[in-house]
Amino acid sequence: MQVCKKSGQSGQVAVLVGVLLLVLIGFVGISIDSGRAYGVKAKLNSAVDAAGIAAARALADGASDAIRIGNAKSAATNYYFANFPTLYLGATPAEPVVTVVHHPDGYWQVDVSGSANMPLTFMSILGFTDVPVAATGQTIRRDLDIVLVIDTSGSLGPPTSSSTTLPTLKRAAIEFVNRFNDGANGDRVGLVSFASGGVVDVPIASNGSRGFNRSKVIKEINALSLGGATASAEGMRLGLNEINGIPIASRSSLRMIVFFSDGAPNMVNAVFKNGNSNLTGDLYSEAGGGANARATDVFRHDKSNTKLTTTSNIATLPINGMSVTGVGNILLASYNNRRTLNGSPYTNNQCNVNKASRNMLENVANTARDQSIKVYTIGLGARINSLEVNYCSYGATEYGSNILQRLANANGVDSYNADQPSGLYIWAEDESALSSAFTTIASEILRLSK
Repeated sequence: MQVCKKSGQSGQVAVLVGVLLLVLIGFVGISIDSGRAYGVKAKLNSAVDAAGIAAARALADGASDAIRIGNAKSAATNYYFANFPTLYLGATPAEPVVTVVHHPDGYWQVDVSGSANMPLTFMSILGFTDVPVAATGQTIRRDLDIVLVIDTSGSLGPPTSSSTTLPTLKRAAIEFVNRFNDGANGDRVGLVSFASGGVVDVPIASNGSRGFNRSKVIKEINALSLGGATASAEGMRLGLNEINGIPIASRSSLRMIVFFSDGAPNMVNAVFKNGNSNLTGDLYSEAGGGANARATDVFRHDKSNTKLTTTSNIATLPINGMSVTGVGNILLASYNNRRTLNGSPYTNNQCNVNKASRNMLENVANTARDQSIKVYTIGLGARINSLEVNYCSYGATEYGSNILQRLANANGVDSYNADQPSGLYIWAEDESALSSAFTTIASEILRLSK
């Protein structure tokens, strides 16, 4: 027997199959085009992030905010398109919108928004031709207050044309300075140098204004010369004074001291009782004679290596050294009892003076860290990893390198304090490694500023 189908039933099946095919194509289209849109969105996010970081870095160039903002926008646009090429997954990116604002309280805000139009493939069958994709990002770059403190003592090498240490040190320091915003409303950068005392070569802006004169700082770095002992505490004290001299209301949120030396300290900076009079200067601990020999060489309270007296009547040492702005005098005794001075009052002998010179340096750095000032240190050469004096029964914890790690509160150092900011200590094996050491510190500072 033959069964005949009605033509209406066949038509209904065809329509149903057609509808199911459209639904199936729709699901496939949604899956494929959604995946492409997700890829475009991820790429757009990456491009926006790269643009924001590039803009923040570009803010280091320019003598005014207008120039810096122009540089930042240009860098953002270049990096945006470099990270999102035209027709990536078929999408066409629009020009990014970059906004750069310098806030009065000392930080930069970079906002980047990007968009792209992605044509649809399978979904176009359903009448959808394209889909817009967008991404936004924000990068913060904080202004900086930095004082660069440089050791220029004679141990760095003879001041002759054949010595390469000083020229290499100068180049590394200049490269460091060049990483930061100069000019009006830029970062604040000051320069301090020390030998048998210390001097502020370039004061940090202390009138509430922002920025620094890059040419002036570079000129003073190039003018540095070697000679004298190592009044490290005086260098650190002057650096902290410069940062604390900025009015509280206008201080940057990131404050740093970058300290370079090739050895341990050996001078006490104070007002001494010299017979019947007072003598302000820097008492040298290594004139010879042994631990109990009286320290007699007092140098002028700058780095000129000029002796005030070699026949001092100084019998005892004072309790305090020079003062720090807004803090008070520096104790000669260790803030954490790391070294003990003999006598009450302290006896003037070489070992006491050497211990006090080390105590004072660590005391100043501890004071700085208590004020949330980060300390970064760079040590140079083999001498920094040795005992420089043999009259105080020092152990390896008295290597100059360990002292520099304490100043920075570097992770793992024997005096590490988790309640204080932790900086970096970088050792440069010789002068050829100085550029890398300064660059590492600068990169870390700039990383924190973003």
